[in-house]
Amino acid sequence: MRIAVAGGTGLVGSRVVSRLRERGDEVVVLARSAGVDLVSGAGVSDALAGVEVVIDATSIVAKTSEEYVEFFGSVARTLQSAGEAAGVRRIITLSIVGIDGLGGGAFAHYDGKNAQEAATEAGPVPTAILRATQFHGFAGQLIDWVAKGPLMPCPKQPVQTVDVEVVADELAALAHEELTEQHVRRDLAGPVKRTLAELVRATAHARGRRLLVVPVRLPGAAARRVRAGALQAPPGAKIAGGTFEEWLVREYGPR
Repeated sequence: MRIAVAGGTGLVGSRVVSRLRERGDEVVVLARSAGVDLVSGAGVSDALAGVEVVIDATSIVAKTSEEYVEFFGSVARTLQSAGEAAGVRRIITLSIVGIDGLGGGAFAHYDGKNAQEAATEAGPVPTAILRATQFHGFAGQLIDWVAKGPLMPCPKQPVQTVDVEVVADELAALAHEELTEQHVRRDLAGPVKRTLAELVRATAHARGRRLLVVPVRLPGAAARRVRAGALQAPPGAKIAGGTFEEWLVREYGPR
């Protein structure tokens, strides 16, 4: 099968590309490094020639809700428009568990993902949206972004992180699954519920870094919903993959 992976050089996309190639699929990487601009649409139509399924694993780090909405919305519309013209059978999009109605402030990224979901499902090509919980590596990303010296303010929230390898497995499997509905949604989460502060402390320790982690209650309705468990597995979610502790040993070695 000829499958295109948008964001195929990124954290998730590169893993999906590897899995598809191992299965014998012909993979087209949609990324700027491959001469494709998913926001402007440059090069997309040519790249999708003969493609049956598109997997959208794109991502971006931005500062404002507007930037996230512009990026994710533009990519989704580009893939729908070019996908319809190329005869693509389905677009599979990676999203995030529990983001309905969340956004703004510390959760600006979710505005973009909500826009992505809406634009994806508004198009003519059938879709499948895989919503995953935050990855096991999210705590490490947060340390890199937020920690100042030995001090680390950390949002007070429960999480149910999942292994990125399992997310890649699910996306690759979805590309080969026979789906009959116009729009399909799936939820995916890891097996253990923890607090984000616990994961940050464990990650810092595994990195050999002394870090004072201070849980902080973020203001606003979105933060209250997150503290109530909005980003943990909803009813009916698939629970898969190893625990955060198992991932930590695999990533950093035993301590």
